[in-house]
Amino acid sequence: MPIHTVLGPIDAADLGRTSMHEHLLSDLRIWAKTPTELPPEGVPMGPELMAYLRWNFLSIPENIVLHDPAVAAEELAHVVTAGGSGVVELTLDGMGRRLAELPEISRRSGVHVMVGAGFYVEPTMPDDVRTADVDTLTELLLTQLRDGIEGTGILPALLGEIGTSYPVTDAEWRSLRAAARAGAETGATVYTHQSFRGMAGTEVLEVLVAEGMSPDRVIIGHLDEYWDKAYHRDIAQAGAVLAYDTFGSDFYYGGADLRNPTDAERLEMVEWLLSEGYGEQLVIAQDVWAQANLRRNGGRGYDHLFARIGPAIAKIAGDPAAADQILIHTPRRLLDRPTL
Repeated sequence: MPIHTVLGPIDAADLGRTSMHEHLLSDLRIWAKTPTELPPEGVPMGPELMAYLRWNFLSIPENIVLHDPAVAAEELAHVVTAGGSGVVELTLDGMGRRLAELPEISRRSGVHVMVGAGFYVEPTMPDDVRTADVDTLTELLLTQLRDGIEGTGILPALLGEIGTSYPVTDAEWRSLRAAARAGAETGATVYTHQSFRGMAGTEVLEVLVAEGMSPDRVIIGHLDEYWDKAYHRDIAQAGAVLAYDTFGSDFYYGGADLRNPTDAERLEMVEWLLSEGYGEQLVIAQDVWAQANLRRNGGRGYDHLFARIGPAIAKIAGDPAAADQILIHTPRRLLDRPTL
């Protein structure tokens, strides 16, 4: 079975270290917030804004748009230098997706780029998707898995990031059920987006499994943003894959109570999960989605995962094979799906 990239299928053995959740071209201004602290006047996007953005990440709408393919290729090329091989681009319709430009970014950077299919949180859904029944959405996803997305001929490697709010809306439940049915029929993995406002991941997993998904083909996303050992253990014991997928971000989103964990905290989560025996049920990523994440603007860049986090995990585990399992072998298994 191949892994489908934006440049065509590759053998699973040809995919090396991979980040399972990134964005290269996206527009997520739906999350912008009115600033409580006004941004500095006359300061362009760049390193000088980082101190402000670290505490006010959503207060400048320009920050949460990735719009330049040349910049994306330049930033992504650092992945190769750091020993990385691939990234999974999970920008969907309603998130500023620009699929037709991804092949050139992949060629110029030398990085394998895989994409997802499906529907993000309800505010991004087109009206016809938001109101559609599960059967209609399932057929749409099956068509994309078989024939490609939006006339590009690009085949998705998986389904995701399938969006959920907290609480999950009716439209999002229908989207999840459709993804599960399409995934169960085709063997495609389902990758979910979980809100950091609550613990819906267990219920989401139960619904996906009830609709026919094998739990070992389900990735519950953003679990590093809601650290609760019992919650994470329940998901792992049910057989799903946990995603600690916001490495490199330590921002505040409108108040001291809405923040990312630090990388030190994330690595503690990884150490705990490994100690529990679930090293084969973990994927990691950075979820780069903003200007403040890019190296050119003072962020850590797409290569941070490979240059720093992978080696840190190998050190924590006392064995480089543990990091290779997380960055190579589990992504290969999850992205490898039948050609329909």
